[in-house]
Amino acid sequence: MNQKVFIGVGCIDSIQEIIKESHTKKVLLVTGKKSYVACNAKSQIDKILNNIYKEQFNQFEVNPKLEDVHTGIRLLKNTKFDLVIAVGGGSVIDMAKLINILAVQKDSNLVKYINDSTLVTKRGLPLVAIPTTAGTGSEATCFSVVYLDNVKYSLSHRFMLPDYAIIDAELSYNLPSYIVASSGMDALSQAIESYWSIRSTKKSKKIALEAITLILGSLKNSAKGSQHDKVIMSKSAHLAGKAINITTTTAPHAISYPITLYFGLQHGHAVALTLGYFFEINYNFVDTDVLDDRGAEYVRDTMMELFNIFGVKSALDCKIKWHNLMKSIGLEYNIKNIGISSEREIDKIINNVNIDRLKNNPVRMSKRSLKELFITMTINKGLVL
Repeated sequence: MNQKVFIGVGCIDSIQEIIKESHTKKVLLVTGKKSYVACNAKSQIDKILNNIYKEQFNQFEVNPKLEDVHTGIRLLKNTKFDLVIAVGGGSVIDMAKLINILAVQKDSNLVKYINDSTLVTKRGLPLVAIPTTAGTGSEATCFSVVYLDNVKYSLSHRFMLPDYAIIDAELSYNLPSYIVASSGMDALSQAIESYWSIRSTKKSKKIALEAITLILGSLKNSAKGSQHDKVIMSKSAHLAGKAINITTTTAPHAISYPITLYFGLQHGHAVALTLGYFFEINYNFVDTDVLDDRGAEYVRDTMMELFNIFGVKSALDCKIKWHNLMKSIGLEYNIKNIGISSEREIDKIINNVNIDRLKNNPVRMSKRSLKELFITMTINKGLVL
Protein backbone atom coordinates (compact mmCIF):
# COMPACT_ATOMS: atom_id res chain seq x y z
CA MET A 1 0.00 0.00 0.00
CA ASN A 2 1.27 3.47 -0.88
CA GLN A 3 1.14 5.89 2.01
CA LYS A 4 0.27 9.52 1.35
CA VAL A 5 2.65 11.78 3.27
CA PHE A 6 2.32 15.47 4.10
CA ILE A 7 5.44 17.16 5.48
CA GLY A 8 5.86 20.79 6.51
CA VAL A 9 4.96 23.37 9.11
CA GLY A 10 1.20 23.89 9.08
CA CYS A 11 0.44 20.75 7.08
CA ILE A 12 -1.94 19.58 9.80
CA ASP A 13 -4.49 21.43 7.68
CA SER A 14 -4.17 18.50 5.25
CA ILE A 15 -6.78 16.78 7.39
CA GLN A 16 -9.34 18.81 5.45
CA GLU A 17 -8.16 17.24 2.19
CA ILE A 18 -8.27 13.77 3.72
CA ILE A 19 -11.78 14.31 5.11
CA LYS A 20 -12.99 15.34 1.68
CA GLU A 21 -11.16 12.54 -0.12
CA SER A 22 -12.51 9.84 2.23
CA HIS A 23 -16.05 11.29 2.47
CA THR A 24 -15.73 11.21 6.25
CA LYS A 25 -18.63 12.05 8.54
CA LYS A 26 -17.48 10.40 11.79
CA VAL A 27 -13.94 10.41 13.22
CA LEU A 28 -12.35 8.48 16.07
CA LEU A 29 -9.51 10.50 17.57
CA VAL A 30 -6.82 8.47 19.35
CA THR A 31 -4.71 10.89 21.39
CA GLY A 32 -2.46 11.35 24.38
CA LYS A 33 -4.07 12.54 27.60
CA LYS A 34 -2.18 15.79 28.13
CA SER A 35 0.01 16.04 25.03
CA TYR A 36 -2.95 16.51 22.70
CA VAL A 37 -3.70 19.87 24.30
CA ALA A 38 -0.11 20.83 25.14
CA CYS A 39 1.11 20.55 21.54
CA ASN A 40 -1.80 22.73 20.30
CA ALA A 41 -3.17 19.92 18.15
CA LYS A 42 -6.57 19.97 19.86
CA SER A 43 -7.32 23.61 19.10
CA GLN A 44 -6.36 23.18 15.45
CA ILE A 45 -8.14 19.87 14.90
CA ASP A 46 -11.31 21.08 16.65
CA LYS A 47 -11.54 23.85 14.04
CA ILE A 48 -10.89 21.47 11.16
CA LEU A 49 -13.46 18.93 12.42
CA ASN A 50 -15.99 21.59 13.39
CA ASN A 51 -18.80 20.01 11.36
CA ILE A 52 -17.64 16.41 11.79
CA TYR A 53 -18.86 14.01 14.49
CA LYS A 54 -15.90 12.93 16.62
CA GLU A 55 -15.10 10.86 19.68
CA GLN A 56 -11.81 10.76 21.55
CA PHE A 57 -9.99 7.75 22.97
CA ASN A 58 -7.06 8.28 25.33
CA GLN A 59 -7.65 5.73 28.08
CA PHE A 60 -4.45 3.75 27.75
CA GLU A 61 -0.98 3.70 29.25
CA VAL A 62 2.27 4.91 27.71
CA ASN A 63 3.25 1.31 27.00
CA PRO A 64 -0.04 0.00 25.51
CA LYS A 65 -1.43 -3.09 27.18
CA LEU A 66 -3.71 -5.65 25.59
CA GLU A 67 -6.61 -4.72 27.89
CA ASP A 68 -6.28 -1.12 26.63
CA VAL A 69 -6.57 -2.39 23.07
CA HIS A 70 -9.80 -4.21 23.99
CA THR A 71 -11.20 -0.95 25.40
CA GLY A 72 -10.35 0.90 22.19
CA ILE A 73 -11.89 -1.81 20.03
CA ARG A 74 -15.16 -1.64 21.94
CA LEU A 75 -15.33 2.11 21.34
CA LEU A 76 -14.48 1.69 17.67
CA LYS A 77 -17.20 -0.93 17.21
CA ASN A 78 -19.87 1.04 19.08
CA THR A 79 -19.98 3.77 16.41
CA LYS A 80 -19.71 3.50 12.64
CA PHE A 81 -16.65 5.66 12.19
CA ASP A 82 -15.32 6.50 8.74
CA LEU A 83 -11.79 7.52 9.74
CA VAL A 84 -9.30 7.08 12.58
CA ILE A 85 -6.90 9.93 13.38
CA ALA A 86 -4.00 9.27 15.75
CA VAL A 87 -2.29 12.32 17.26
CA GLY A 88 0.62 11.77 19.62
CA GLY A 89 3.85 9.92 20.24
CA GLY A 90 4.71 6.35 19.36
CA SER A 91 2.41 4.74 21.94
CA VAL A 92 -0.59 6.72 20.68
CA ILE A 93 0.02 5.84 17.04
CA ASP A 94 0.75 2.22 17.95
CA MET A 95 -2.53 2.02 19.84
CA ALA A 96 -4.47 3.45 16.90
CA LYS A 97 -2.89 0.95 14.52
CA LEU A 98 -3.68 -1.93 16.87
CA ILE A 99 -7.34 -1.16 17.53
CA ASN A 100 -7.95 -0.23 13.89
CA ILE A 101 -6.63 -3.51 12.49
CA LEU A 102 -7.75 -5.89 15.25
CA ALA A 103 -11.31 -4.52 15.44
CA VAL A 104 -12.13 -5.84 11.97
CA GLN A 105 -10.66 -9.33 12.28
CA LYS A 106 -12.94 -12.34 12.57
CA ASP A 107 -11.82 -13.63 15.97
CA SER A 108 -12.09 -11.63 19.20
CA ASN A 109 -9.12 -13.54 20.64
CA LEU A 110 -6.48 -10.87 20.03
CA VAL A 111 -3.60 -13.00 21.31
CA LYS A 112 -4.15 -15.23 18.31
CA TYR A 113 -3.19 -12.41 15.92
CA ILE A 114 -0.34 -11.16 18.08
CA ASN A 115 1.20 -14.63 17.98
CA ASP A 116 0.59 -15.08 14.26
CA SER A 117 0.11 -11.95 12.15
CA THR A 118 -0.49 -14.04 9.00
CA LEU A 119 -4.01 -14.60 10.36
CA VAL A 120 -4.80 -10.92 9.77
CA THR A 121 -6.96 -10.86 6.63
CA LYS A 122 -8.89 -7.58 6.68
CA ARG A 123 -7.93 -3.92 6.42
CA GLY A 124 -9.12 -1.46 9.02
CA LEU A 125 -10.57 1.99 8.45
CA PRO A 126 -8.49 4.67 6.72
CA LEU A 127 -5.93 5.77 9.30
CA VAL A 128 -4.21 9.15 9.67
CA ALA A 129 -1.07 9.23 11.84
CA ILE A 130 0.12 12.60 13.15
CA PRO A 131 3.27 12.38 15.30
CA THR A 132 3.79 15.05 17.93
CA THR A 133 7.38 14.02 18.70
CA ALA A 134 10.34 13.60 16.34
CA GLY A 135 11.46 10.14 17.29
CA THR A 136 9.43 6.97 16.99
CA GLY A 137 8.65 6.99 13.27
CA SER A 138 5.55 4.90 14.06
CA GLU A 139 3.60 6.78 11.39
CA ALA A 140 5.93 5.20 8.79
CA THR A 141 5.88 1.59 9.99
CA CYS A 142 3.56 -1.39 9.67
CA PHE A 143 4.13 -2.70 13.19
CA SER A 144 3.04 -1.82 16.72
CA VAL A 145 4.20 -2.64 20.22
CA VAL A 146 1.80 -4.09 22.77
CA TYR A 147 2.39 -5.48 26.27
CA LEU A 148 0.82 -8.68 27.57
CA ASP A 149 1.60 -9.55 31.22
CA ASN A 150 4.54 -7.12 31.12
CA VAL A 151 5.99 -8.92 28.10
CA LYS A 152 6.51 -6.84 24.98
CA TYR A 153 5.13 -8.14 21.67
CA SER A 154 5.25 -6.62 18.23
CA LEU A 155 2.40 -7.14 15.79
CA SER A 156 3.49 -6.58 12.20
CA HIS A 157 1.37 -6.60 9.07
CA ARG A 158 1.34 -4.51 5.90
CA PHE A 159 -2.30 -3.55 6.56
CA MET A 160 -1.12 -1.65 9.66
CA LEU A 161 0.79 1.02 7.79
CA PRO A 162 -1.24 4.25 8.19
CA ASP A 163 -2.87 5.43 4.97
CA TYR A 164 -1.81 9.00 5.67
CA ALA A 165 1.08 10.52 7.62
CA ILE A 166 1.08 14.21 8.57
CA ILE A 167 4.51 15.42 9.71
CA ASP A 168 3.98 18.90 11.12
CA ALA A 169 7.01 19.95 13.18
CA GLU A 170 5.03 22.78 14.77
CA LEU A 171 3.39 20.18 17.03
CA SER A 172 6.79 19.47 18.60
CA TYR A 173 7.74 23.09 19.30
CA ASN A 174 6.52 23.07 22.92
CA LEU A 175 8.05 19.76 23.99
CA PRO A 176 10.32 19.70 27.07
CA SER A 177 14.01 19.49 26.15
CA TYR A 178 14.34 16.01 27.72
CA ILE A 179 11.59 14.63 25.48
CA VAL A 180 13.17 16.30 22.43
CA ALA A 181 16.55 14.80 23.33
CA SER A 182 15.20 11.33 24.08
CA SER A 183 12.99 11.25 20.97
CA GLY A 184 15.88 12.45 18.84
CA MET A 185 18.13 9.68 20.13
CA ASP A 186 15.39 7.18 19.38
CA ALA A 187 15.29 8.32 15.75
CA LEU A 188 19.09 8.32 15.51
CA SER A 189 19.28 4.85 17.07
CA GLN A 190 16.64 3.53 14.67
CA ALA A 191 18.57 4.82 11.68
CA ILE A 192 21.88 3.39 12.94
CA GLU A 193 20.36 0.02 13.80
CA SER A 194 18.64 -0.13 10.44
CA TYR A 195 21.99 0.60 8.77
CA TRP A 196 23.77 -2.33 10.43
CA SER A 197 20.75 -4.69 10.53
CA ILE A 198 21.08 -8.12 8.91
CA ARG A 199 17.96 -7.18 6.90
CA SER A 200 19.41 -3.99 5.48
CA THR A 201 19.12 -3.31 1.75
CA LYS A 202 20.60 -0.67 -0.52
CA LYS A 203 17.33 1.23 -0.23
CA SER A 204 17.10 1.05 3.56
CA LYS A 205 20.76 2.06 3.99
CA LYS A 206 20.26 5.06 1.72
CA ILE A 207 17.26 6.21 3.76
CA ALA A 208 19.04 5.52 7.07
CA LEU A 209 22.16 7.38 5.94
CA GLU A 210 20.13 10.49 5.13
CA ALA A 211 18.41 10.30 8.52
CA ILE A 212 21.68 9.88 10.44
CA THR A 213 23.33 12.77 8.63
CA LEU A 214 20.40 15.12 9.22
CA ILE A 215 20.04 14.16 12.89
CA LEU A 216 23.73 14.59 13.68
CA GLY A 217 23.50 18.10 12.26
CA SER A 218 20.33 19.13 14.10
CA LEU A 219 19.84 17.15 17.31
CA LYS A 220 21.83 19.40 19.67
CA ASN A 221 20.16 22.62 18.52
CA SER A 222 16.70 21.06 18.49
CA ALA A 223 17.19 20.03 22.14
CA LYS A 224 18.10 23.67 22.85
CA GLY A 225 14.80 24.81 21.33
CA SER A 226 15.65 25.70 17.73
CA GLN A 227 12.46 25.51 15.68
CA HIS A 228 14.46 25.34 12.46
CA ASP A 229 16.23 22.22 13.70
CA LYS A 230 13.00 20.71 14.98
CA VAL A 231 11.66 20.90 11.44
CA ILE A 232 14.69 18.96 10.23
CA MET A 233 14.33 16.46 13.08
CA SER A 234 10.70 15.78 12.21
CA LYS A 235 11.69 14.87 8.66
CA SER A 236 14.64 12.80 9.94
CA ALA A 237 12.48 10.82 12.36
CA HIS A 238 10.10 9.98 9.53
CA LEU A 239 13.03 8.79 7.41
CA ALA A 240 14.29 6.64 10.30
CA GLY A 241 10.81 5.14 10.57
CA LYS A 242 10.83 4.30 6.87
CA ALA A 243 14.22 2.63 7.29
CA ILE A 244 13.17 0.39 10.18
CA ASN A 245 9.95 -0.45 8.35
CA ILE A 246 12.22 -2.32 5.95
CA THR A 247 14.69 -3.78 8.45
CA THR A 248 13.19 -3.50 11.96
CA THR A 249 15.51 -2.64 14.86
CA THR A 250 18.28 -4.63 16.56
CA ALA A 251 19.94 -5.31 19.94
CA PRO A 252 19.88 -1.81 21.55
CA HIS A 253 16.13 -1.56 20.99
CA ALA A 254 15.62 -5.11 22.27
CA ILE A 255 17.44 -4.25 25.48
CA SER A 256 15.63 -0.93 25.89
CA TYR A 257 12.12 -2.29 26.47
CA PRO A 258 12.67 -3.81 29.95
CA ILE A 259 14.73 -0.73 30.93
CA THR A 260 11.74 1.48 30.09
CA LEU A 261 9.24 -0.91 31.65
CA TYR A 262 11.01 -1.48 34.96
CA PHE A 263 12.99 1.74 35.44
CA GLY A 264 10.63 4.30 33.87
CA LEU A 265 13.20 5.72 31.47
CA GLN A 266 11.99 7.36 28.26
CA HIS A 267 12.28 4.89 25.38
CA GLY A 268 14.85 6.79 23.31
CA HIS A 269 17.02 7.38 26.37
CA ALA A 270 16.83 3.67 27.22
CA VAL A 271 17.99 2.73 23.71
CA ALA A 272 20.83 5.24 23.78
CA LEU A 273 22.19 3.81 27.04
CA THR A 274 23.53 0.69 25.33
CA LEU A 275 23.83 1.66 21.67
CA GLY A 276 27.24 3.31 22.08
CA TYR A 277 28.72 0.02 23.24
CA PHE A 278 27.47 -1.74 20.12
CA PHE A 279 29.87 0.23 17.96
CA GLU A 280 32.52 -1.99 19.56
CA ILE A 281 30.44 -5.17 19.85
CA ASN A 282 29.47 -5.06 16.17
CA TYR A 283 33.06 -4.38 15.08
CA ASN A 284 35.34 -6.27 17.48
CA PHE A 285 33.79 -9.71 17.09
CA VAL A 286 34.77 -13.32 16.51
CA ASP A 287 33.87 -14.19 12.92
CA THR A 288 31.84 -17.23 13.97
CA ASP A 289 29.46 -14.91 15.84
CA VAL A 290 28.41 -13.06 12.67
CA LEU A 291 24.69 -13.49 11.88
CA ASP A 292 24.67 -11.49 8.65
CA ASP A 293 24.78 -13.80 5.63
CA ARG A 294 26.91 -11.22 3.81
CA GLY A 295 29.80 -12.14 6.09
CA ALA A 296 32.26 -10.70 8.60
CA GLU A 297 34.02 -8.43 6.14
CA TYR A 298 30.72 -6.87 5.07
CA VAL A 299 29.77 -6.23 8.71
CA ARG A 300 33.11 -4.59 9.51
CA ASP A 301 32.89 -2.47 6.34
CA THR A 302 29.39 -1.38 7.36
CA MET A 303 30.64 -0.38 10.80
CA MET A 304 33.53 1.55 9.25
CA GLU A 305 31.02 3.43 7.12
CA LEU A 306 29.19 4.42 10.32
CA PHE A 307 32.45 5.50 11.97
CA ASN A 308 33.13 7.73 8.96
CA ILE A 309 29.67 9.27 9.24
CA PHE A 310 30.47 10.13 12.86
CA GLY A 311 33.83 11.55 11.80
CA VAL A 312 35.94 9.01 13.71
CA LYS A 313 38.23 6.12 12.77
CA SER A 314 37.61 3.51 15.44
CA ALA A 315 34.84 1.77 17.38
CA LEU A 316 36.13 3.17 20.68
CA ASP A 317 36.16 6.73 19.34
CA CYS A 318 32.62 6.27 18.05
CA LYS A 319 31.47 5.06 21.46
CA ILE A 320 33.10 8.08 23.10
CA LYS A 321 31.48 10.41 20.57
CA TRP A 322 28.11 8.79 21.29
CA HIS A 323 28.45 9.39 25.02
CA ASN A 324 29.55 12.96 24.36
CA LEU A 325 26.42 13.47 22.27
CA MET A 326 24.24 12.14 25.09
CA LYS A 327 25.98 14.45 27.56
CA SER A 328 25.57 17.49 25.29
CA ILE A 329 21.78 17.06 25.15
CA GLY A 330 21.35 16.33 28.84
CA LEU A 331 20.89 12.54 28.82
CA GLU A 332 22.43 10.50 31.63
CA TYR A 333 24.80 7.83 30.33
CA ASN A 334 25.86 6.22 33.64
CA ILE A 335 23.42 3.35 34.30
CA LYS A 336 24.08 3.51 38.04
CA ASN A 337 22.63 7.01 38.12
CA ILE A 338 19.32 5.76 36.75
CA GLY A 339 19.06 2.96 39.29
CA ILE A 340 20.67 0.02 37.49
CA SER A 341 23.53 -1.18 39.64
CA SER A 342 22.82 -4.53 41.28
CA GLU A 343 23.14 -7.95 39.68
CA ARG A 344 19.48 -8.55 40.40
CA GLU A 345 18.45 -5.44 38.45
CA ILE A 346 20.70 -6.36 35.54
CA ASP A 347 19.34 -9.92 35.44
CA LYS A 348 15.79 -8.53 35.41
CA ILE A 349 16.62 -6.60 32.24
CA ILE A 350 18.44 -9.47 30.55
CA ASN A 351 15.68 -11.99 31.29
CA ASN A 352 13.10 -9.74 29.63
CA VAL A 353 15.00 -8.79 26.47
CA ASN A 354 13.21 -9.18 23.15
CA ILE A 355 14.97 -12.20 21.64
CA ASP A 356 13.63 -11.63 18.11
CA ARG A 357 15.29 -8.22 17.91
CA LEU A 358 18.56 -9.72 19.15
CA LYS A 359 18.54 -12.07 16.15
CA ASN A 360 18.40 -9.05 13.86
CA ASN A 361 21.73 -7.75 15.20
CA PRO A 362 24.72 -8.42 12.89
CA VAL A 363 26.64 -10.10 15.73
CA ARG A 364 25.23 -12.85 17.94
CA MET A 365 24.16 -11.76 21.42
CA SER A 366 23.51 -14.30 24.19
CA LYS A 367 22.46 -13.81 27.80
CA ARG A 368 26.10 -14.25 28.72
CA SER A 369 27.25 -11.53 26.33
CA LEU A 370 24.47 -9.25 27.58
CA LYS A 371 25.69 -9.80 31.12
CA GLU A 372 29.23 -8.92 30.01
CA LEU A 373 27.88 -5.76 28.39
CA PHE A 374 26.21 -4.57 31.59
CA ILE A 375 29.26 -5.39 33.68
CA THR A 376 31.31 -3.25 31.26
CA MET A 377 28.75 -0.45 31.57
CA THR A 378 28.87 -0.46 35.36
CA ILE A 379 32.67 -0.33 35.29
CA ASN A 380 33.06 2.33 32.56
CA LYS A 381 30.23 4.56 33.83
CA GLY A 382 30.06 6.01 30.34
CA LEU A 383 33.03 7.32 28.39
CA VAL A 384 33.28 11.00 27.54
CA LEU A 385 36.10 13.27 26.48
